[in-house]
Amino acid sequence: MSPSASSSGPLRGARTGQFQIAIVALVGTFLVLAVGALRVAAPLLVPIAVAWLLSQLFAPMVRGLCRFRIRPPIAAAIAVFGFTTITLAGVVLLATPAAAWVARAPETLSRVERKVRNLIQPIQRLERAAQKVEAATGGGAAQTVAVQKPGMVQRLSGTTASMTGAGLSVIFLTYFLLAYAPLFRSKLADLLPKRVERAKVEGALQEIEVQMSRYLLLNTVVSVMVGLATWLVLLAIGMPNAALWAVLAGVLNFIPYLGAVVTIIVIGLAALVSFDTLREPMLAVGGFAVINMLEGNLLTPLLLGAKLPLNPVALFVGFLFWSWVWGIPGAILAVPMTVLIKVACDRIEATRSFALLLDN
Repeated sequence: MSPSASSSGPLRGARTGQFQIAIVALVGTFLVLAVGALRVAAPLLVPIAVAWLLSQLFAPMVRGLCRFRIRPPIAAAIAVFGFTTITLAGVVLLATPAAAWVARAPETLSRVERKVRNLIQPIQRLERAAQKVEAATGGGAAQTVAVQKPGMVQRLSGTTASMTGAGLSVIFLTYFLLAYAPLFRSKLADLLPKRVERAKVEGALQEIEVQMSRYLLLNTVVSVMVGLATWLVLLAIGMPNAALWAVLAGVLNFIPYLGAVVTIIVIGLAALVSFDTLREPMLAVGGFAVINMLEGNLLTPLLLGAKLPLNPVALFVGFLFWSWVWGIPGAILAVPMTVLIKVACDRIEATRSFALLLDN
């Protein structure tokens, strides 16, 4: 064997290693730039993501209307603008009590503080008595315990004009995505040269749409049931503005982990202000805790089951990532966006190994 032939093996291996390192560096650079672009372009991308998810939610309704020979643009208008009308009617009904609570926020916090202080007075008296006994027996200098008041008020950013503009953008973009979805799929498939690849792309897009529509619909049903159960519990104990807190519980149910905690805190504070005794606040908080436990251990597994293709680790990491990238909207969109990534990676051969990491 010649020296050149014997040295070609190590040389080829070194070049292969360098090529692999270059590929890893290129992919890492692309991911860093992509995450940075997601954060910087959040005002543009969040409305697009919300509109796309809403279009997947309304897609079965539009297809059902099209079976009655209704054209897709008209069916999309019925779905989107009908939902918008119902939502605006609900906002109008709940706007008055919500505005009243916001206006009374300083007074409400003061009343909660006084009630909490009354609750901890017996504990403080026991601490003072123990300090006196320790000082009388020469046990050392008494330590001063300072109770810091936790901050409970969170300011919402954004003006009414910007929120209205973002809402209108989401509404009309959802309409166009629903009205012309078949055209978009056909145009995207036309970019591929081969007929076989075109059929694969159309099939993959249709499967992603079906799976996302099913998941979003079932998740919405679960949140509506949580809101209704919360309304019945609060109504039974005589909680003022029970519908307002029930709607809040249903909306926050879309946020994994953190949504239930925030709902318990808000309902507990509202009950402390609304009632003079501790019986009703404990019933309100305990009732919602039971509802949340039944939802997480019975209702969601029963309705979603294997239709939620995410393991708990992937779900939690996705929640942390999208919350960090897009803030509160990202926390609400975390699960649907992670499910979308999982479903899309299942259809691409090169990313199927990554989809296995997310699978349940």
